[in-house]
Amino acid sequence: MRKPFLLAVALFLCFALVACNGNTPADTTDDITNLPSTETSELVETLGVPETADYGGKEFTILYAGHTVSTEFGFEEETGIALDNAQYKRVKTIEQAYNVDIVEVQKKSSDTNGNGAGFQELSNAANSGTSDYDLALTSAYDVAVLAYNGYLYDMASVPGIDLTKSWWDKNATESLSVNDVTFFTTGDITVSDNYSTFALMFNKKLLNDYGLKSPYDMVYDGTWTFEEFGNMCKVVSEDLNQDGVMDTNDRFGLLVWDDSIVGIVNAAGERCCTINDDGEIELTFYSDTTLAALEKYAAIAYDTQYALTYQRHVKTAEVLKTMWPNDQALFFTSYMSSIQNCRSMESDFGILPYPKLNEQQEEYYSCVAPYNARFICVPLIQKDLERTGVITEALAYYGKEIVTPAYYDVNLIGLSTRDEESSDMLDIIFGNRVYDIGYFYQVGTYNKQLILMLRAYDSNFTSMYETYRSAAENSLKVINQFYSEAVSDWQ
Repeated sequence: MRKPFLLAVALFLCFALVACNGNTPADTTDDITNLPSTETSELVETLGVPETADYGGKEFTILYAGHTVSTEFGFEEETGIALDNAQYKRVKTIEQAYNVDIVEVQKKSSDTNGNGAGFQELSNAANSGTSDYDLALTSAYDVAVLAYNGYLYDMASVPGIDLTKSWWDKNATESLSVNDVTFFTTGDITVSDNYSTFALMFNKKLLNDYGLKSPYDMVYDGTWTFEEFGNMCKVVSEDLNQDGVMDTNDRFGLLVWDDSIVGIVNAAGERCCTINDDGEIELTFYSDTTLAALEKYAAIAYDTQYALTYQRHVKTAEVLKTMWPNDQALFFTSYMSSIQNCRSMESDFGILPYPKLNEQQEEYYSCVAPYNARFICVPLIQKDLERTGVITEALAYYGKEIVTPAYYDVNLIGLSTRDEESSDMLDIIFGNRVYDIGYFYQVGTYNKQLILMLRAYDSNFTSMYETYRSAAENSLKVINQFYSEAVSDWQ
């Protein structure tokens, strides 16, 4: 009913946008003097939408929804935090250039199973035919359900949005698109993808105290593997209070985050599910590589003499305040969001990708935490599709020009990790992110079951996999049927 009409509108607006590029842009109410240059150059990637336009000062409303929310598009003034200032500058740059009022609406809910605030807001808007939101940044579990129910606009069909540009994450677009239809993705438009990416922290003081080889060097030469990781974990462990019990009062080679086991599968280059050439999501979880990766990690993480699954004893926030800054661990399996909480740590620390399975593996891969991930999507009902495309593309472009440098150079490198190599590590970590659609759709509840395995020190992945395989396959049949119908409307 809706899609042929919407596609016709999209085609019309595409031609209108091309025509607009050839005309003198409309004047805005404010003089912009510090816009990054978008002059045509073989070496410079340019913004493909008009640099200025006049949208009459109307509101452009962005929904930010999830079990946790933070401000990215709603800063009304500068703060003392460099990243916040960069986000403020980006919004003000766009507001002035396009005479538009960017409004961020935050909706928080405790639901994490695909029926949270993001799903409720956007599904209600689609069903009622109202254009409450122009753009949305919402949790992975919600956006996945919104996608296969047909409540989202194909971003590749929005005039002005060019997902081939570097400010959009090509790994996300390739991993999440079905038959070239992209209902949600991410990129420089948001820093939430950075915060939700898995990373490994290491204590440089302990590394030097014990004369251990630099893991940076191993990453550079391709030898940073589970085997090297495990060997290093065994060197620094010590019963500090000599009570014969290894607990939170002692030093460990590794502090184990429960969710880390989810990322171990991806670190080895495997995925719970992938989208095949026919546009169907298929189960790809069980393999010799997955088995080997989980076995090697269990040998490290389950050894209570060298590793502490700390969440059985204390919350992560407390560990970041006590054990980690007290030099009670060499390594800490975590994700990028935790790193900003380590600025006050006296000892130097560094950032690493999770190890490779072996040296034959070509790349280091970093999981995007399914529970913490957020994705950009375009709500189905639009009041001004051409404007949505222009503002969304500008937000992504200026995100790369203004926000990402602040994240790298000031907020993270300058304040948190305090070394040159970490910048290279971030390039490696962010350059090979894994967006596992099986985790986002909670197929077979496998991501949850992996965590339960770790909590129980259970190594029998085969048994767990077989127990939930039937449920996984049945859910995929339903998801693929719904997805096929949602995608076909855009083809």
